[in-house]
Amino acid sequence: MAVLTLYYDVVSPWSMIAYTVLQRYRTRWNANIVLKPMFLGGIMVASGNKPPITVKNKGLWMNGKDLPLAAKFYELEYKHPESFPVNTIHCMRVLRAVEDKLPDRLEKATELFFDAVWRPSSGKTANDAITPSTYPTLLKALFSDSEIKQLLEHANSEEIKGKLKSESKQLVEEGGAFGFPWIVAQRDDGAQYPFFGSDRFEQIAFWLGKEWEGPVPGRKDAGKVKL
Repeated sequence: MAVLTLYYDVVSPWSMIAYTVLQRYRTRWNANIVLKPMFLGGIMVASGNKPPITVKNKGLWMNGKDLPLAAKFYELEYKHPESFPVNTIHCMRVLRAVEDKLPDRLEKATELFFDAVWRPSSGKTANDAITPSTYPTLLKALFSDSEIKQLLEHANSEEIKGKLKSESKQLVEEGGAFGFPWIVAQRDDGAQYPFFGSDRFEQIAFWLGKEWEGPVPGRKDAGKVKL
């Protein structure tokens, strides 16, 4: 079975796209999807990289041209945060705590935070999603009160803070990462290859010896949008 490990931060719309597409291809590629929540800011610092938005024209192109078209191509709805980027350190600490304590619900918890940042419910904003005081309400859709208490305590612990730092350093120094989404594909023969970004799925399919059927597999008209 192929294994696709996704390193991500919910601040990244490209991570949201990668997560969605990998979910769509899980069965078709007979792949195990492994989620690794991390803090993108830590990866940037450790690798010496800078956010695209720090380059004026790159930020304008990404937010005004590239992301809107990518959302149409991948058939994803989103609402761009009024202030961007937002600091998702607390979000990622919670997701890292979920990975430790209740990993069977990490996928759903990840979706909760992606939605809260990029598809907030009526009357909410991305800034609400990064505010720890909102987490008990946000998480109650997936966890009991006692589980939420356990997760938030763990998320605020020095253990989780240390893990995010050490794992980011390891991914940069040993894995070569410099941004998210970072996807490590492993074939049935055990060979691994890293990919950066949400526009490498054809290459991932090639590496795995699988078929790429477009942004929405099974749909021949997928990605054919009217501009």
